[in-house]
Amino acid sequence: MFSDFGIRLRRVTPSRGEAVPVSYSHQDDYYIIGLVEKGTGCGIIDFKECRFSEGDIYLIQPGQVHRFVSSEEVEGWLLFADSSFIGSMEKNIFDNFSLFASSVRIDKRRMDELKQIASILADRIDCIADELMKTTVRRLTEAFTGIVAEVVREIGLQQAKQNRRQVEIVLSFRRLLSEHLAENRYPSYYASLLNISPVYLNEAVKKVTGMNVTLYIKNEVVLQAKRMLVHTDLAVKEISNRLGIDDYAYFSRLFTQATGISPSTFRQRNLK
Repeated sequence: MFSDFGIRLRRVTPSRGEAVPVSYSHQDDYYIIGLVEKGTGCGIIDFKECRFSEGDIYLIQPGQVHRFVSSEEVEGWLLFADSSFIGSMEKNIFDNFSLFASSVRIDKRRMDELKQIASILADRIDCIADELMKTTVRRLTEAFTGIVAEVVREIGLQQAKQNRRQVEIVLSFRRLLSEHLAENRYPSYYASLLNISPVYLNEAVKKVTGMNVTLYIKNEVVLQAKRMLVHTDLAVKEISNRLGIDDYAYFSRLFTQATGISPSTFRQRNLK
């Protein structure tokens, strides 16, 4: 079922053969929230394996390359929501969560709430007749994503033993990196934008992610390269240029060192 303003909701049941929605690698510009009522499954989100089972919620954010690998008797819901339906607070919570995991276990009360909202939303999306009904659908969607954000925030607080200030620095660093990666890959540049010292930026990134700033930036280059290799038809040299690396040989060495295979081989293996 689709709306004409940025929401899609899909009921997943084994009998309908929809337990594996999309099995090839692809990239979307909206949020996907999966609610697993029964069964088990496995997917790849940004080239990392993500397993989910009964009682789990999983989250795919805009821009992440993903695909579903396998499933067994999965039943639940998939909500596809345009970024405009996700509030700034929820986006920040989801960004924070992405530092640590892609899926979480939900408590029974909130599971029941989400199932009820999804059921109502499914009926509403199918029969929108005017602006008032459209507003109701938007509010139901916001309620659904808000409850998911509550769960994610609680789990995140349990998992994140880092200093809150350091987590905020890393989130801001990641946002800046996504905007300026092709322009500048020097830690000192991002430290200056954040008005902190390079030493403190490195300390915060290492504490939260387990790697220093230089390695984190290199890994981000490789991740963006992986996304373009799978999601576009750009030649490897063009991808290197888009990432701000004029030395194609250096880019190939960087990618191969990080992944163990060349960019061309990576593309071949992930487009099967």
